[in-house]
Amino acid sequence: MNKTPRFPCHALLFGMITSAMLTGCAAPEPKIDGKADPVFRKMCSVLDAAPALKLRVRASMDRPVDTGQLAQFHRTSDITMVRPDCLSAHTKSDDGVWSVWYRGKSLTVLDVEDNIFATEAVPGRVGEMLDYLVDKYDLVMPMADFLIGSTHESLLAAVDSGEYLGLHNVGDTACHHLLFKQESIDWQLWIDAGETAVPRKIVITYLDEPDQPQYIATMDNWDLSPHVASEIFNFSPPAGAKNVSMSDLVANR
Repeated sequence: MNKTPRFPCHALLFGMITSAMLTGCAAPEPKIDGKADPVFRKMCSVLDAAPALKLRVRASMDRPVDTGQLAQFHRTSDITMVRPDCLSAHTKSDDGVWSVWYRGKSLTVLDVEDNIFATEAVPGRVGEMLDYLVDKYDLVMPMADFLIGSTHESLLAAVDSGEYLGLHNVGDTACHHLLFKQESIDWQLWIDAGETAVPRKIVITYLDEPDQPQYIATMDNWDLSPHVASEIFNFSPPAGAKNVSMSDLVANR
C-alpha cells in the first residue's frame, strides 16, 4: 500500500467532516444569518428525510510531506445507504483502495490492495454505527455527518456563526454559498439552489495547522430514491483475502 503521509486531525479511513471533528467547544447558540438559516435547514431536512440515497464524493486534502511542504492528495468515494441499517462505500485514493459493507449489526472493511479485511459487530443503526467507529477506531465514513440522520445538530455542534455569501456555481449548478466559522476551522458549503437542496461542495480550512491546509470535496450523482439491490450490502471475501481484527486493519494504515 502507498504509505503517503496522512493529514493531521483527519481520521484514518476516508476523511470527512464529522461530529467528532466538529464538537470541540460547542457554542451556546450559533449566530446564523437570516438568509443562510432557511437554506441550511432545508438541506438538512432533505437529507434526513431520505429513506435511501446514493452519491459520489470527489475529495482532495492538503497534507504535509517530509520536506515540510503541503502536498495535495485525492480520493473518490461511491456511497449507497438505506436507512436504518445498510451502507456501502467504495473508495479509491492516493492512500489505497478501500471498501465498506454494513448491514444490520455487522460491518466489514476491506483493504483491497493488501487483501485483508475485518468484520466486527456494531450498533444496528447507521448513525450509531458511524459514531461507534469514530469513538473506538477514529474511522470516518465519507460524508458521515450528512448520513447520520441528524444533520443540523451534527454540523452546527461547534459553530459560532454562519453567513450567506450569495448564489455561486459548482460546475454548472447554481448553489447557495454559505460560510461557517468555529474555533479552529472555517468551512464553506454550497447547497443546490434547484428543486432538491443537496450539498454540492464543501471546503474546510484548518486555521490552527501550519499553512492552514484545506479539505475540498464535491458531491454529485445524487439519488434520493434509488433502487438498491440488497445484495450490495453483502460481503464476499476475495480469493486469498486474510481475515484480521479491526484493530490490526486500522494499524495497517
